[in-house]
This record gives sequence, C-alpha cells and structure tokens, in this order.
Amino acid sequence: MMSRMFMGAFLIGMATAGAAQSKQYLSTGGSWFSFEENQHGAVLKSIEQSTAVAAPDGPKIDVGDILYLGRSCDAFSTDFGEGSWKWTNGGFIVEFPAGRITFPGQVIDIVEENQCRK
Repeated sequence: MMSRMFMGAFLIGMATAGAAQSKQYLSTGGSWFSFEENQHGAVLKSIEQSTAVAAPDGPKIDVGDILYLGRSCDAFSTDFGEGSWKWTNGGFIVEFPAGRITFPGQVIDIVEENQCRK
C-alpha cells in the first residue's frame, strides 16, 4: 500500500515537472532560444549554442541575444535592429537587414497562422 502511494506521488510530481518546462526553439544555426509570451508578442532569448549544427549564412547569434516578435509580424533585436517575421510551410523565419534566422519545423503560436504569411 505504501509503495502505491509513493508511486502515485512520484508520477504526479513527474507530470508537474514536465508541465513546468518552458517552450524552447532551435534555429538552423544551432542556437537554442527560450520563449516567453507577453501582450505584445513573444520574446525569444538565446540560451545555448549547439556545436552539432553548422551555422548557415546569416547573423551570428550569441548566448543572451534577444529577438522580440510582435503580433503584427514585426521583429526587433538590439543587435540586429528592426525586422519582421513570417510563417512558412515548414516553420517560421525572422528577417533582419543582417540576414535571416530560421526555425524549421516549429510553430510559434502568438498570432493566427495566416496572419504573418508573406
């Protein structure tokens, strides 16, 4: 009986821990980004670099870089300036004058999918 109670408490704890994990995104260049939604859109913050992925042409992302994605398909970064973001058939792309940052096969649901297609 005691082991069943322990196992039940353990499983509830595991489910709670899994639900508490934050959403993350991986760019083509190998940068992991944390995600935080707010009233204006989303904040993606680079939290880790993967050495297993070769970086393509485009802006160099450092740990701590932040991308702000607006609900009107605008984007901003203190490192890359003003830009925009859009849905694609296979993910989403953030574009700045210095280049694009791609997130293939991933969905960011801060607006209706058809709203930010260009």
